[in-house]
Amino acid sequence: MSPNSSEWYLGRLIRRRRLTSFFVLAFGLSWGVGAVPGLVGMTQPSWPSWFLEGFLGALAPSVAAAIVVAASGESVREWFASVATVRVHPKWYAAAIGVPFVVVYATGVVSWALGGPIDWSAFELSPTTVVFSIVVGTFLGGGQEEFGWRGFAQPELQERYGAFRAALVIGVFWGLWHLPQFLPGGFRADWPPALVASYFVGIVGFSVLLAWVFNGSGGSAWLAMLMHGADNATQGRIPIDLATVAPEGVLLPETLVTINVPHAVLTWLVALAVLGVVGTSLYRDRVHGRVAGVSAPRGGD
Repeated sequence: MSPNSSEWYLGRLIRRRRLTSFFVLAFGLSWGVGAVPGLVGMTQPSWPSWFLEGFLGALAPSVAAAIVVAASGESVREWFASVATVRVHPKWYAAAIGVPFVVVYATGVVSWALGGPIDWSAFELSPTTVVFSIVVGTFLGGGQEEFGWRGFAQPELQERYGAFRAALVIGVFWGLWHLPQFLPGGFRADWPPALVASYFVGIVGFSVLLAWVFNGSGGSAWLAMLMHGADNATQGRIPIDLATVAPEGVLLPETLVTINVPHAVLTWLVALAVLGVVGTSLYRDRVHGRVAGVSAPRGGD
């Protein structure tokens, strides 16, 4: 088979199996890049290892989406422009930033009531630090994933299965995409079962909230990026009693159960409240026909 024939076959396969191709590429690119530090002997955290795992690895879903769009014969520029709009109603900015803060601080209150390692005397809220953390979380700390998960997969899936089911499916794949973090050598490898379960349950619930903001804002992956970044930024804002959680500087994951489990439960309570108000469509009609590449149903997956 000639190189051109191989290229033609691969492009045809991607066009017929857009979603499968997207998920395979998102996992393969991210896990492949993430494996490089270990393969070259980067056993200690460093800027090069963070760049590979933390930045490029997190960028993989968006790169995968761009590859599928291009291989399908569509304009990557038009697709990007269709999901990169920043001119949306201010209420969606408020939701993208406010909801993660409400969930996190409500988690702190619940954890404190349960006897968790919360030290309110250490609470402080620096607007400058918060803004900086959100900016970093949005562009460098996970938010860069969202052009893939929400900007591509969400509209593709919800055209066939509805917005809520699409968000659940993406949430499951999104959680599994983080699996290397829980395997031997990963920074969450020593987490107890309750923490692992709460993480995966919570991420699916958060996927529903991201789908709501994405659809409600008219299909803005930028708003999903912002919400993702705000969530990551707020995770470290709970005033934790470090003497309990990390005595002598060594983190004890089991001490975080009364924080992470309530956080997952509260995330789902907010998601269910949203579903109760707007329904399982999650404003899907605001995206239909607008996002490049999903204006008409297509065969395959």
